[in-house]
Amino acid sequence: MAQPLGGWRLTAVVVGALAAMSVVALATFGVGEESFRFIIRWTGRASTALFALAFGASSAFALWRTGATTWLRRNRRYVGVSFAGSQTIHLVALVGLAIVAPGFVEGVEASTLVVGGMAFVFTFLLAATSSDAAVRALGRRWHTLHRVGSWWIFAVFAITVLPVATHGPVRAVLALLLVAAFVGRIAARRRVRAPLAA
Repeated sequence: MAQPLGGWRLTAVVVGALAAMSVVALATFGVGEESFRFIIRWTGRASTALFALAFGASSAFALWRTGATTWLRRNRRYVGVSFAGSQTIHLVALVGLAIVAPGFVEGVEASTLVVGGMAFVFTFLLAATSSDAAVRALGRRWHTLHRVGSWWIFAVFAITVLPVATHGPVRAVLALLLVAAFVGRIAARRRVRAPLAA
């Protein structure tokens, strides 16, 4: 029986698929605004889904011990690194769009650039420290970094995705994933604290 896809192979398949999609888009539409907007749209959607899965993995496992949640918790690190890979392609496409369509950047508020820029910084920091060696080296600082970074990224996605949740089925699914991950984390935390309060 074939083993489910996981580990670094999972990351390679996900990031490879997104990279291939980007190459096809550039080959189809040419290096220009249309292709970059296409890549930004679909890597943004992939990033949202991957982040929501990584963000809610431990909570889902704590609340529901199933084969799916066990797999997700075991591969949370690789899903997270896949998210960082998707965000890397997303960022490259954003830079490309800014070059071919300078008006794109001029229409973005400075606060959006700062908040969104910090989300990218946290994304790459979390990916760079997603190893057992980093956990040992950073100790409690690792937990602080990953807690703050994860919630910052979640907030950015929530602000971006939730207001447009009714604008099509794909956005609705992504919004549901984010809400489910949030509710799951809160529920899992309350379940852990409940015996202490009893």
